[in-house]
This record gives sequence, C-alpha cells and structure tokens, in this order.
Amino acid sequence: MFGNKGYGWKLAAGFAVIALLGVYASNRGDGINPAVWRCLAEPARWNGTTLWIPSSRVVSTRDGEYEIETAETRIRVTGTPPGAPGSRVTVVGVFRAEGPRLEARRARTLPSGRGIRWVMEIVSIVVVLGVLANFARHFLFRPQLLQARGEER
Repeated sequence: MFGNKGYGWKLAAGFAVIALLGVYASNRGDGINPAVWRCLAEPARWNGTTLWIPSSRVVSTRDGEYEIETAETRIRVTGTPPGAPGSRVTVVGVFRAEGPRLEARRARTLPSGRGIRWVMEIVSIVVVLGVLANFARHFLFRPQLLQARGEER
C-alpha cells in the first residue's frame, strides 16, 4: 500500500477524493448558508431560511430598514440600521420571498481593522518562510555532505 507500485493511480485517487470532498462540502454548505444571490434567484425555495452575511456594506438607510451590498448583490433588510451608509456590517436574518427582503435578527458594525490585517498578513508570510527554511534545512538534498561522509570511512 505504501510502496511506489501504482504511484500514479494512488496519486490520482487521492486527488479524486479531495475533489469529491470539495464538491460535497460546497453542496452541503449551500444548503446550510446559501449565498444572497441564490436566494434572490429562487426566492420561493429559500423563503424562511436563516442567512448569515459575514461582511457587507450599508448602501442606504430609511425608517426601519436599510439596504446592504454583499458580493455585488443588494438586498433590503428590515430592522434598525447598525451603522451609517458606507459602514461595514455583519447580519444574521431570515430571508422572506415577498419583497424579497431579509428580516434582521442580529446586526452589528465591523471594526475597520485595516492596520491589523496588514500585520496578520506579514506575520503569516514570515511563518510560512520559516517553515520552508526549516524544511530546506532538514530535507534538502546536499551531495557535498555525502562526499564528505564517504571520505571519512
């Protein structure tokens, strides 16, 4: 099982399993938390579904409702606006086919966090470079070491 016989088939089978698990997770995820554009495309199918929109932008506000934009899709949300137009928000609500609209259960503004994001990305790059350097140090093929050890005998 762990030998090199049939290596290509084993590699292909591994990639096939990974691809099938990705397709399965995508289909399962769409049923759990569908995208807003799917709900707007088939409102009757998704009526009453609870949606979580992790990041969106408030486009406009009116009395008791506001409009958000997420992934280039706009939807009307009933409830108190969590922020002024232009602010980033996260919303959990129930999709209603009539309208179509979203009834907000929870909504809050997101912190700007632009400086923190850069720090996190730089730290991530440094960690990846450190891991690669460690792998190179321990597993890189260095023929000069073989020659030096061969001469010692």
